[in-house]
Amino acid sequence: MALRFQKHYARFAPRVGLTAAHISSLTHGTSADACWTTERDRLLLDAADALHTHHDIDDTLWERLSAEFSPEQLLDLLTLCGWYHAISFTARATRLTPEPDAPKFHDFPPPAPGTPEAPRSKPGPTADS
Repeated sequence: MALRFQKHYARFAPRVGLTAAHISSLTHGTSADACWTTERDRLLLDAADALHTHHDIDDTLWERLSAEFSPEQLLDLLTLCGWYHAISFTARATRLTPEPDAPKFHDFPPPAPGTPEAPRSKPGPTADS
């Protein structure tokens, strides 16, 4: 995941308006963090977290997703999450070396506790996850 994060952050984050708070939340927080302002964004994050952690989406989350996204969009979401897992497996197993100038997870430390953008505690990805 680190390699894909590095490449996508460097290329797309500024184009779509992701801030340092968003990136910090993605690496250390949850969908409940203040930087996520739409239900669609929060649902996508919850789905990606559930698939990463449990390799499944529970019925409650699936109902919430189904109310917001079409069946085709849900299939795209599942396929995209699976594809990135496959890329991560391949990159790690082949010991693919990240580009030296690419940002890393530790470049986005969590905000200090008590600050407005401090994400809630959640086990986040590591540099080699």
